[in-house]
Amino acid sequence: MREPIHKFDKYNDLKEMLKVSGEKYGERPAYIYKTDVEGKFREITHKEFREQVNALGTALISMGLKDKRIAVISENRYEWGMAYLATVCGTGIVVPLDKSLPDNEIESLINRSEVEAIFYSNKYDEVMNRLNQEGSTGIKFFISMDLEEKEGNVYSQKELVKQGQKLLDEGNK
Repeated sequence: MREPIHKFDKYNDLKEMLKVSGEKYGERPAYIYKTDVEGKFREITHKEFREQVNALGTALISMGLKDKRIAVISENRYEWGMAYLATVCGTGIVVPLDKSLPDNEIESLINRSEVEAIFYSNKYDEVMNRLNQEGSTGIKFFISMDLEEKEGNVYSQKELVKQGQKLLDEGNK
């Protein structure tokens, strides 16, 4: 048998991959993305990303979402990855929704998959506000990737990360 060209790490699951990469590459950049300020970029290290994923997952579990279905829909962005991994790394079952679906199909998929929470970007504010007001789905938690703090019954992903970090700091594992 031929030797591989490159050495690579084997992982049993995404949670292990996140843990090992956070330890192995700690202070190296995992994500670099544009900010609202022209020409300015935000850098997130592997360690920061792992900590934010763990904090968000802890917050979701504290909300009663352990082993529940959680949907994620948005354009390609950092918060999508964080929500996805926070869900699959021990919280529940992730339901990624295609960003190009029409509103009626988004609603249909939410109902068919029995989603109890959804992460979404402001691109989907209109459809999520309608679903929230109509109560036509089983969604208990609407979580915006763009809000700085909770507005009405729409949670802020940023605020949930902070709450989860506080829980972790208090010893909640």
